[in-house]
Amino acid sequence: MIEQLLQPINQFLLCQTPVAWVDEAKKSENLPVVLLDHLVCELKAAQSAMYLIRKYAVDKDSGDALLAWLKPFEDFTYRKQGDWKALADHEKLTKSMIPKSGAPYSQDLIDKMVLLIKEELHHFYQVLEIMEEYGIAYESVGSSRYARGMLRHVRTYEPAALIDKLICGAYIEARSCERFAVLAPHVDKRLNDFYVSL
Repeated sequence: MIEQLLQPINQFLLCQTPVAWVDEAKKSENLPVVLLDHLVCELKAAQSAMYLIRKYAVDKDSGDALLAWLKPFEDFTYRKQGDWKALADHEKLTKSMIPKSGAPYSQDLIDKMVLLIKEELHHFYQVLEIMEEYGIAYESVGSSRYARGMLRHVRTYEPAALIDKLICGAYIEARSCERFAVLAPHVDKRLNDFYVSL
């Protein structure tokens, strides 16, 4: 069944994750790095969606309010401030924002990106819970060159820049999905179930 679900993802990606990556990622001693990287990637995905809303869909005041809303997650992740358990009670993000006038896709972008932000931060919190269960303390990890390398190829004029950013996001999400699938058979049931759900 999982192969059937992955078929369109693999067709989209055109190449598989190297076996050498899987061999390193499945080592039990590398589990903290895998989970920490996963955690940060979930936040970065939420930040990317937030950036798209702020740049393309809402006015400056709404954009500033969105930044303030995301700040506790960023404070925890980048500055080690706050209690991760308190993030579960953080006020929920809603779609009730005033779209920027003159942008024909503002409301559509808000609707889709708010759902994406909620999903990514839900996964962020799930990874934190798993880290707690496994006794893995949070610590900073270096950023990956992967996304930054892709984004260097984004065109600089609109609407091509927005289209390219959305395509880059699609590739990053598809690669993550593919990697969770190839890693799932090599981990315990708790992580396997989580990775398969993603």
